[in-house]
Amino acid sequence: MTALTVLPLLEALRDYSRDPALLHLLEAPSDGRDVLLLQRADDLEVWLITWAPGADTGYHDHGTATGAYTVLSGALVEYDVDGGLQLADLTPGDARAYAAGHVHNVRNAGPLPALSLHAYSPRLDAMNHYDYRGNRLVLTSAEPGRA
Repeated sequence: MTALTVLPLLEALRDYSRDPALLHLLEAPSDGRDVLLLQRADDLEVWLITWAPGADTGYHDHGTATGAYTVLSGALVEYDVDGGLQLADLTPGDARAYAAGHVHNVRNAGPLPALSLHAYSPRLDAMNHYDYRGNRLVLTSAEPGRA
């Protein structure tokens, strides 16, 4: 992954996150997550996600899409299995970027709802789901991307 592949995603996140209206577009769910598609083009998708306390994505990748996300409010933890289990705590203003095929689990481990902004390029073509068993990933399902 090079800066040239993620820089446009990080710039898109920066531009979108300047809009204070984002903080009020989604109500925090009582459980799980709620999502809102903000932009879809061949080369970019931008999603707003609100997270109830305890909500997580499960281990997954984003197919051939490179991705990035930032926390707008609350806090998230990313469980990354690249080279062994690693944790990253993210608070408002923190951002993460990753190459296509990156497997992770993102979780709201805090007591309050969280809000995050996600960008993908090209747009999502697939999402693969995994179980993390000991020190290895096992593919459990694959879903085609959204048209």
